[in-house]
Amino acid sequence: MSDDSEAELWLKFREGSEDAYASIYEKFAPVLFTYGYRLSPDEDLVKDCIQDLFVNLWLSRRKLSATDSIKFYLFRSLRREIFHKSNSQKQWQHGFTEAFSDTEPSFEDQWIKGEEEQGRSAALTKMFSHLSVRQREIIFFRFFEDMSFDEISRLMEITPRAAYKLVYRALDAIRDSLDLRSIKK
Repeated sequence: MSDDSEAELWLKFREGSEDAYASIYEKFAPVLFTYGYRLSPDEDLVKDCIQDLFVNLWLSRRKLSATDSIKFYLFRSLRREIFHKSNSQKQWQHGFTEAFSDTEPSFEDQWIKGEEEQGRSAALTKMFSHLSVRQREIIFFRFFEDMSFDEISRLMEITPRAAYKLVYRALDAIRDSLDLRSIKK
């Protein structure tokens, strides 16, 4: 979806279009759940936060400002919602740890993808386990959600320079992890 069509969709939603609201929900709810689950391992909490987010969006639609990136707006809103509803900072951090620590794929996944894919998955999980929570979060935004450094810095409430540093430190840690793996073989 282009920036213009997102801006138009957002405008229609703000003007009260139920179709635009439904389109936004259908397009972004699945990716919001994936992102939310990385922030908190509590599926019910994530679902509740997404539901609350969309209810609050509808109720305050006329007060909302224009945006050229609905996904960015929703990610930022969901992040705040989960953070505020989480019982503690520890639970917040635990979500990223859990999201990248599942090294045992299901039997069906093993059968379909084979041992080679399983090996790659385990290697990625191990690499991610060496990253800090913030580094995992920024890698998710940059490479899985294809966000710009400016968007990431606003979402994580850090400067763009800090976002660059955090990404490159995470990539250095991944590279170091890969170097250690090749030495051990």
